[in-house]
Amino acid sequence: MNERDEKITPVYEPGSKAFRKLDNFWYHHKWKVIIIGFFAIVLLICTLQMCQREDSDIYIMYAGPYKFGQTDARSFKQAMSTVVTDKNGDGYSKAELVDLYILSDEQIQGKKEDLEANEDVGGVVVVNYEMFSSNYKAFEQHMWAGDTIICLLDPYLYESVYVVDDNGEKLSGFMKLSDVLGYVPENAYDEYSIRIKDTPLGKHFTILQNLEEDTLLCVREMSSMSSLWNKKRTEEYHAYCLDVFRAIFEFEAPEE
Repeated sequence: MNERDEKITPVYEPGSKAFRKLDNFWYHHKWKVIIIGFFAIVLLICTLQMCQREDSDIYIMYAGPYKFGQTDARSFKQAMSTVVTDKNGDGYSKAELVDLYILSDEQIQGKKEDLEANEDVGGVVVVNYEMFSSNYKAFEQHMWAGDTIICLLDPYLYESVYVVDDNGEKLSGFMKLSDVLGYVPENAYDEYSIRIKDTPLGKHFTILQNLEEDTLLCVREMSSMSSLWNKKRTEEYHAYCLDVFRAIFEFEAPEE
């Protein structure tokens, strides 16, 4: 092998000593690396959320097929801020939006066919599956360990959130409306959720009416993962979110 060949030979060439060491390490410790990496990501998300909450009193998640523009996002935050109290003591009541644009496989196919049938598009539509996959992973992380307690979800995402009880049965990962409100509204979707457009707040604000017809409002159980780092803060914030959730149903539109 000449000097030029040595310079272009990969450092971790298959069969080399260094490569074999890495391969051996991965074989024996891959699950430790994966688990540590996962918890590192969860910790990062929780840390970022705690830092961001210095400016906002609450973060509310929307996940589904509605694509928010800047104007819509601003209108959404203004609507939700009407039922928020000043938790951080900065003199403002501010709700922030966590927006995850996610489509099911059926929704992707439907939109793709609609666009391709549009003469103005002119050709085959390329779907950014990587973006949807990334957003769905973010959704799962929020559901498992995030601090977004109040959620507005597409039914397909809503149905994907569950916990397994001691008997191995699947239960919703959301709280029952009766446990939060003390009753189940007559127009509830089920015992855990209601269409946002059917709530007093949703009936008043155009942006909430403009969301997909079947967008569901629900509230998550307190995350056991978040409480590992600061149980008191997690409990206080969850209780605060429940107050905001109840305020959505107690909202009264101002007289014109």
